[in-house]
Amino acid sequence: MRTARALAVLVLLAATCLGVAPVATPAATPDATPDAVVHHPGDPSYAVRLRSAQGGRVWTGRANISFTNIQNAPLRKIYLRLWSNGVDGCGNEAIVIWDLKGGALGPPGLDCTEVPVTLSRPLATGERTTLSMRLRITLPRRADRFGYSNGLALVGSALPALAVRDDRGRHRAPFVDLGESFYSVVGRYRVTLVTPPHLDTPTTGTLAGTKTLPSGLVARTYAATRVRDFAWAAGRLQQVAGDTAGTRVVVSYRPGSVTPQQASAMLAAARRSLATFSAAFGSYPYPELDVVLGAFPDFGGMEYPTIVFSEVDKWTVAHEIAHQWWYGLVGNDQYAEPWLDESLATWSEELPFGAWVGCPAYSFPGNARLTNDMGYWAAYPGRYDTVYDGGGCMLADLARRFGKDRFIRVLRDYAADHRLGVARTGDFTAAIEEAAVRFGVAFDPASYWAAWRVDTP
Repeated sequence: MRTARALAVLVLLAATCLGVAPVATPAATPDATPDAVVHHPGDPSYAVRLRSAQGGRVWTGRANISFTNIQNAPLRKIYLRLWSNGVDGCGNEAIVIWDLKGGALGPPGLDCTEVPVTLSRPLATGERTTLSMRLRITLPRRADRFGYSNGLALVGSALPALAVRDDRGRHRAPFVDLGESFYSVVGRYRVTLVTPPHLDTPTTGTLAGTKTLPSGLVARTYAATRVRDFAWAAGRLQQVAGDTAGTRVVVSYRPGSVTPQQASAMLAAARRSLATFSAAFGSYPYPELDVVLGAFPDFGGMEYPTIVFSEVDKWTVAHEIAHQWWYGLVGNDQYAEPWLDESLATWSEELPFGAWVGCPAYSFPGNARLTNDMGYWAAYPGRYDTVYDGGGCMLADLARRFGKDRFIRVLRDYAADHRLGVARTGDFTAAIEEAAVRFGVAFDPASYWAAWRVDTP
């Protein structure tokens, strides 16, 4: 989720890096269902070591990115996405890479969010290579998902990531600040953050090791597998924690901005949400989930693998945790099909506290369609709530038609079919149509999807 305004409406509606070797894990895991669509490059692995400065506002170090060529032809060029450069564009590059080993950097494009890399030599089918580069991240001074404000650093979508190429070609979506443009496949991360001892750093993944350096700085190494991205926060933080369904839930907050009582209430909401969604949509496969609380005037919350940023609001916390399934475990192209994760997260956020069942109609603004891409919503930002309340309303109507429990079963099966993969609108509509036949639910696909302005393949 990006905007706080949308949530208000909804509440009303109800390799090796600097001597550290990545963990060797297979490209496919037992609970992963391979996609019919092949995504290139294959089996990405990221190993990063960064040192903080200015209280966590600046990070400098080195990143290694390893991948395999799984296409049926030699691979000569890949593209790196530096997503959060889109916040301010090329005029103030917040993410800079240089000193590349293994290839040559080309001129950046798309407001410096895309950098072409010509490999040092063509990579044969099935062959693996590693790119190594220097990296500097400078957060803008703002309370945002990528920003530094009031002693809290939020470092979202800051690490260079491999761009995706699939059956639709190379994806070159521009950054859209209104929502998300991100599209990635699961990979492995091993990230070492070197900071003063007092600087706390909740991250994606789990703490794999801590080392005090001769300088007095502390190097904390975090590891994560089968995740689409890696994010972190930094600051002088307090934590409250508890276990739920085999997962450690940790809520971090900055005293003065959030009270201990508020943090404890949000921990209860987070644990309840995690337990509810695990039971409804399939088990949560990660050992830890971090929730970073703050006062964010420009957005209510933001989701990343195994970590979310959220305002102090149980509905926002539930929404962002729902994204651990809808975007995290079941991936999608968030620029091309933003409704696919936002609508599902919107409907799901009600489950820990009840259920949204029944919503007979939605008044679509202008020519808006539920399945519009972020290019449309960026041009008509006042209509963007459609992917939240319009899509949520449709799902609530489906919950009425199927019955709540059966609809949850449908979503659970859909999640299992695309677990750790990437789903598209056609996958979702096919799942609904198949389930309607299986459960004997009266359902005319053509008229239903037309009424809800869903474009099907």
